[in-house]
Amino acid sequence: MKPLLMSLLSVLVLVPYCPVIGQSQQSPPAFNHLYLAVHNIDSSLKFYTKAFDLKVADHFNQLEITQADSTFRRSVKIVFLKFPGQDFVYELAERVDPNDTTRQGNLFQHVGVEVKDIAVALQRGIDAGGKLAIPIRRVRTSSGLEIKQAFLRGPDGEAIELAEIVTGNY
Repeated sequence: MKPLLMSLLSVLVLVPYCPVIGQSQQSPPAFNHLYLAVHNIDSSLKFYTKAFDLKVADHFNQLEITQADSTFRRSVKIVFLKFPGQDFVYELAERVDPNDTTRQGNLFQHVGVEVKDIAVALQRGIDAGGKLAIPIRRVRTSSGLEIKQAFLRGPDGEAIELAEIVTGNY
């Protein structure tokens, strides 16, 4: 009787943690970061950390970008800021290369959405009416973060980055 009772108790304890058949195991997409192009990263960093108590979560000075046909490096000045206890990243970036054409005229550049499967998320965005801006590529920071990344344009031309984290953290 005792082994049967223990078996039943084990099942009752484990059942709530088992997935329901047909239930999706993917997490829903989540806002991940907001990118702000700045003229002077040092003064912006000083302002945001002093004014809002944001903390530096990461900083790096180089990206390695791998596309279907090439790999290249880009010098950057990027800082990830976070509020303590929160995951959302406020990304500050100063243009290092004056020939870099990725920065447009305004300071807001894009909203980042973290996804579990970038190919599925990209297709879903296109199916919803988004326009492909940059196809899936890999980006690795000099501090060890590696993501699969793609960009869509929304209905008003706004830039939306899809990011699947391969290694590291924002």
